[in-house]
Formats: sequence, structure tokens, C-alpha cells
Amino acid sequence: MAKYRNLFIDLDDTVYDFSAASRESFLETYELLHYERYFDSFEQYLAIYEPYNLELWRIYGEGKITKEELNRRRYSHPLEVVGVNDQALADTFCREALDRIPTKGNLIPGAIELLEYLRPNYNLYILSNGFKELQSRKMQTAGIDKYFDALILSEDIGINKPDSRIYEHAMRKTTSKPHESLMIGDMFDTDIVGAANFGMDSMYYNPKGKSGHPFSPTYEVAHLLEIKDIL
Repeated sequence: MAKYRNLFIDLDDTVYDFSAASRESFLETYELLHYERYFDSFEQYLAIYEPYNLELWRIYGEGKITKEELNRRRYSHPLEVVGVNDQALADTFCREALDRIPTKGNLIPGAIELLEYLRPNYNLYILSNGFKELQSRKMQTAGIDKYFDALILSEDIGINKPDSRIYEHAMRKTTSKPHESLMIGDMFDTDIVGAANFGMDSMYYNPKGKSGHPFSPTYEVAHLLEIKDIL
């Protein structure tokens, strides 16, 4: 589609399978630190961790908590739920898990084929709220860093998606214009809402068929390779 020159792509769970990488890393850390002392199973731990983690990321995206508070609260919460108040242990879990995640090369199915298809025809940029110390390492491990012209992170300016200022920053950094650009991502509240508020077209990668959103994105796909039929 000739109207677009620049594609801004979210990283985690859009091209990089962060859910799989984090699950593997969490299980390794759970076993390393003998969390079976406190939880009936790893699944119980995840069932406590995941919803609270999502809520913390939401308020982190709104700028209401710091990165440090996000990490402190999300890793201490499961322990507190089962009656263990040990911040040092929670901090060790955080450090061990985050060290492991970038060593995983998990990709969303179709990611390489899609990037091979897009690379000759578009300027490709990662636009992510993810942590600076992790994102480039994850891309290198997964072998996808070569496809992108720049890695644009919210930490660079201290502002997260969906705030329009991160999109303004992305335009300046890449000398792009909104009407020639498309945002592709899996998080409606950050990627799609952010692009819409900035006046930029969006493509919602929605593999689980989530519904009930307040408006429709410009495009919606359930599999990455569907993007080849649109762009």
C-alpha cells in the first residue's frame, strides 16, 4: 500500500513472543529459588502474578508509577498473597527473571517471513514501552535487529504509549510524517489508542480475537502473515 512509507511496530507479543520467553524464564527462576516452598504450583504463581502485572503496566503507561515501583510491586505481590513478606527474595526473582528473558529467541509465528517481505519496501521501526536494557538484547538474540532502522523506546524520553508525545518523538527521530506512517501492535489501549490520538493509522494484531473496544482500528489481523495481504 503506497500510502505508507514508515511502519512503527511494537516489539513484545507483536513480533517477539514475550509471553513465551517470560514464561520460560519465570519457570526457571521459580525452580532456582525453590518457590515450591510457598506455592502449590507454578501455575498458581502465574495466576496471582499475571493480572496484577497487567494492572501495574497499565498505570505505569499512564505515568503514575516508576519503573522501579513497577518491578518491586509485581514481584513482591505473589509472595505477599501467600503470606511471605520478603522483599529481598522478590528482588532476586526480578533480577534473575529479567536476566533470562533476553536470552530467549522466541518469535511470534510468521515474524521472520513478514519482516523479510516488509523490509525492502518500508522503513521499519520498533516503538516500544519495554525496558531499555532488555529490548535490544531480545532483538539480537531473536535475530531480528537487522530488519529495523531504529529502536524507539518510551524510556528514551520518559513518556509511554499511548501518550501522543512518544509518537511525536518517533516522528522527529525518524523524520517521518503521521499520514505516511502506520502503527502495528497487539495492545489496543497503548498501540491503537495512541496512534488514533496522534492521528496516525493503526493495525491491531489481535490473535485472541479480543472484542469490546471503543472504536475500530484502521486494520485488524489475527495472524502476522495476514499483513502481507494488506501492505
